[in-house]
Amino acid sequence: MDKKVIEKKSLSKVIQRRLKESNKTNYGRILLICGSRSFGGAAIMATKAAVYSGAGLVTLASDSANRTALLSTVPEAMFIDYSNKEKLLSAIKKSNVILIGSGLEDSDFSLALLKNVFNSIQQKQILIIDGTALSMIGKYHLSIPKNPTTVLTPHQGEWQRISGLSISEQNPAQNYKKMSALQNDFLVLKSSATEIYSITNTKEYGQLNIGGPYQATGGMGDTLAGLISGFMGQFHDNNLLTIQAAVYLHSYIANLLSQNNYVTLPTKIADQIPLIMKTFIQNEFD
Repeated sequence: MDKKVIEKKSLSKVIQRRLKESNKTNYGRILLICGSRSFGGAAIMATKAAVYSGAGLVTLASDSANRTALLSTVPEAMFIDYSNKEKLLSAIKKSNVILIGSGLEDSDFSLALLKNVFNSIQQKQILIIDGTALSMIGKYHLSIPKNPTTVLTPHQGEWQRISGLSISEQNPAQNYKKMSALQNDFLVLKSSATEIYSITNTKEYGQLNIGGPYQATGGMGDTLAGLISGFMGQFHDNNLLTIQAAVYLHSYIANLLSQNNYVTLPTKIADQIPLIMKTFIQNEFD
């Protein structure tokens, strides 16, 4: 497969001016099924990134212990207790984009939750699978649903657990082959040079050439998953380009922050998303 470097101009191609006659329902209904009693921060960081990217209606389904922290940090988001099966099913049906996995624990409850989502999701929806949900797919040999558009966002260790490929074996040809066997649509393989694959593109994969060790901190992947969710809820012309733009923006902001900071905290990246997006509105790219 040929490598295509993901470029800055992808942002100006994806991010669009908002129509004057529009409302929050025009910019996506995003459901994040994330977090647990032990890992509530992951859920909040993912939710913040989705909200700050401009998603219209964002709901976090999580452990009830995370409700107060979410509403005090991201009051723009809504919250439901994911143990309430009726409310969760209703939220799944209403959503355009569903992110599951960031900050979940590997437990019987999480396994049942994941199976419930897989059984409930519909053809026109987008399913983004991150974090613990990825590891559980490999551990419990779960089949990824075929009907929705699916996006996997593993780091190399998680990809090893799903694909069976050791990190040394994770080359483009093998990654695409395993992705095809899993029958998912897009793969965002996170590393120091993140790679993005599309099931419809057999000859080419995208690679990120921006970013650095200042991003090696907890919560970075959760923020990225939330950002991808927010973008996919708003920008529908080209899913692959939208994913590439979200991934690029995440590292682009981190790179900007690294000029004055030893590390770039995920929450600080999220803070900058609306400001930096503004500079890439169509016809304003320089």
